[in-house]
Amino acid sequence: MALVVHQKSTETELKIDFTLSPKSEDIESIYESLGEFNQKFAPEVKDISYGFFIRDNSGKVIGGLTGFIFVTSIQIRFLWLSEALRKQGIGSQLMHEVECEAKRRDIENIMVDTFTFQAPKFYESLGFREIGRYEDYLVKGVDKIFYHKSLKNN
Repeated sequence: MALVVHQKSTETELKIDFTLSPKSEDIESIYESLGEFNQKFAPEVKDISYGFFIRDNSGKVIGGLTGFIFVTSIQIRFLWLSEALRKQGIGSQLMHEVECEAKRRDIENIMVDTFTFQAPKFYESLGFREIGRYEDYLVKGVDKIFYHKSLKNN
């Protein structure tokens, strides 16, 4: 798709490409540029990635969670446990570790999202409250739910 941009006394023709499975460097370019823009408005904000990993005796990762730490919030991006680890309280232990780390850093909020077929009841049982959802997100009947937990009074 061609796009004509008029800027002052010049005219520039740009091209918009739709790409499936874009190159990682193209994605990184957008991510970095947006980050630079955001820094003008929130210069103290850095997204620090973190992870808690569960390993077997050979060192293989068999569960854990990853996410980002911001100034006032910690985001849980992915939480996964191998089938053998589920229903033993290990997920709750991981969430407790995240909460302890957040409190240690004076972080006030924990954010997480999940699909309706994944773990909404799990997060709700840990005191998270739903703050939004995308309906029919993956396929019809599957919603993506966004949760928040405040640590201000905990």
